[in-house]
Amino acid sequence: MMRLWHNHSLTIVLALIGIGFLIIALFFDRDHKGWDIFLGLFHACVGVALLNLLAGPFRERNKPEDPPKTGV
Repeated sequence: MMRLWHNHSLTIVLALIGIGFLIIALFFDRDHKGWDIFLGLFHACVGVALLNLLAGPFRERNKPEDPPKTGV
């Protein structure tokens, strides 16, 4: 469980915030401006969470970063 949190904490937090925005949006009528705002925030948070989740397997791990250059 700790490994999951360590690797995907931003994804989990963004997904939970997005679900919170969805729950808030459900309290508004579909014709109300609040519905559009909170549903848009839900889509943004969940979209970024999905992109972050998909970015994990595609990180470059074979080539380590070049060491910083010192001197001239």
